[in-house]
Order: sequence, then C-alpha cells, then structure tokens
Amino acid sequence: MATAIDRLIELDEQESMKQIERAAYLYLTEAVIEALPDALIVVDATGKIVLFNEKAEFMFGYHRSEMIGQPVEKLVPERVRPAHTHDREVYNRYDLSQRARTMGIGANLIGIRNDGHEFPVDITLARMVVPKGIYNLALIRFSRKIIDLEAAARCLRQPQADMQCGLEDANAGR
Repeated sequence: MATAIDRLIELDEQESMKQIERAAYLYLTEAVIEALPDALIVVDATGKIVLFNEKAEFMFGYHRSEMIGQPVEKLVPERVRPAHTHDREVYNRYDLSQRARTMGIGANLIGIRNDGHEFPVDITLARMVVPKGIYNLALIRFSRKIIDLEAAARCLRQPQADMQCGLEDANAGR
C-alpha cells in the first residue's frame, strides 16, 4: 500500500512540475507578444479580433478590452471597409499557405484611430493553424511614408536647409 501511495505522490509532483513549466512558458509567450516593436493583431476566420497587444493599443487608441471580439474592419477607414472585408474573405478562402506575406504591396494602407485620425501603415500577414481553427496574424507598423513625410516637413520648416534636403534626397538615390 505504501508503494502505491508513494507512486501517486511522485506522479502528483511530476504533474505539478509540468504545470509550473506550462505557466512559465505562457508567461514568456505573453511577455514576447507585449515586447514586440510592432502592433500585433490576431483575428479568427470571421475577422473578429482575438488578440490586441500593447503596441496596437498605442497605435489605434483603443484598449484591448474594447477590441476583443470586434471586427478588424473597425481599424480601417469606413470608405475601405467593404474592400477590406472582401480581400480578407478571399485571403481566407484561397491563400491557404502558412507563409508570411506583406499585405498590399504598392498600395497605400491606412489605419484609423479611435479619434478618427487616419495614418499610413505597413502590414505583414501570417497564418496560424491550431486545433481551434485558422487565425491570421497582422504585424502592423507605422508606414515608412510617415517618416518620409516628417523629413519633408522638417525641410519645409527650415528654408535654409533646402539645399541640404535636396542633397540628402539626391544622395539617397545613389
């Protein structure tokens, strides 16, 4: 009888260790998601947001509790929502690869904050297939176009820098 009890205690200790390891792994995963330099938004196959990290909160001006369960189209201007919905449905239906891809190459992708302010974004998409279904991950960053616009605005504010800005632009093309 004592050996059976000892074995149960041993199995219980092993299971406890596994639970501690799982909790540590989940903590690490959550820390990685929040430490990403880009916004991370994960949507299910219907386009409902299931994950919205801290950078996404900053970028779009919503708290994650406001966005979980909302359609991802809430984050694009109203005038492009029908097209975005269509493109998302086509992507889900026909692009079954799990490789990451840049969204809208050559297109001007626009996000919208909760205050109505629109801004250009660059988006990389990836597909994740898990037992619960298919999810799409979107890594979103402020578009390089913003940085270029800010540099142009600095040049316009500094008339004496016109020659320097022109030289920088010319040298950038080399």
